[in-house]
Amino acid sequence: MKCHIEYVGKLRNGTARYYCTKHKCLASNKSGNKLEECLCNTKEQYENKLDIKNMKIESITIIYENILENVTPKIYINRREFDGIFTYENSILTYKDLSGVMLAKLNNIHLEKIRCKRCKAYHSDNGKFAYIPHITHLCLYCGHFFREKEPNIGSELENILDIPQIKLYKNTTIIKEKCKIEYDMLKGTLLVNEENVNQLIIKENKINIIDFLNKKLEQEF
Repeated sequence: MKCHIEYVGKLRNGTARYYCTKHKCLASNKSGNKLEECLCNTKEQYENKLDIKNMKIESITIIYENILENVTPKIYINRREFDGIFTYENSILTYKDLSGVMLAKLNNIHLEKIRCKRCKAYHSDNGKFAYIPHITHLCLYCGHFFREKEPNIGSELENILDIPQIKLYKNTTIIKEKCKIEYDMLKGTLLVNEENVNQLIIKENKINIIDFLNKKLEQEF
């Protein structure tokens, strides 16, 4: 799917912004110059679409095989791996949107239905915006900023499915060379190397699993 790049205004410092509405991604550099292609590094996934509107969804699982090395997960729906994007009416959902739900539920965040004031599309927050409530949102469909009355966090998937909070046990595990994260969205379970824990020990340092994943995925938006 080729990029569709549009000019979407300027930042406060006067830097121009270009945005790709096909891949939901920025298409300008730090100087404000328009790029030939947007910065999305998973464009090939947009060639494979799965409409989940009329599907009976029994399970959605997100697996980071080793999040120490790679923050792009594998997605399993009804226990079958799917390397693409999900569609539901006018929504387009990528692995980043699913990961955003994981972060929000991990941080015990209430997700809300919010819509872009310009294009009226429903909005999903991910990366650090999935666990830090905020007033100004970047619409991932039209590339424009819009404001809410109160700080909040949005999710399109929350409009579609009943997603529980994540339950963590007070256990600790030692992480050596591999840290596999497996999140079962509909069960609300999160496993680290097949264990339910809330503390990790990495290079003799103890860290809370919530803080660890927040840091690892903060730039995934």
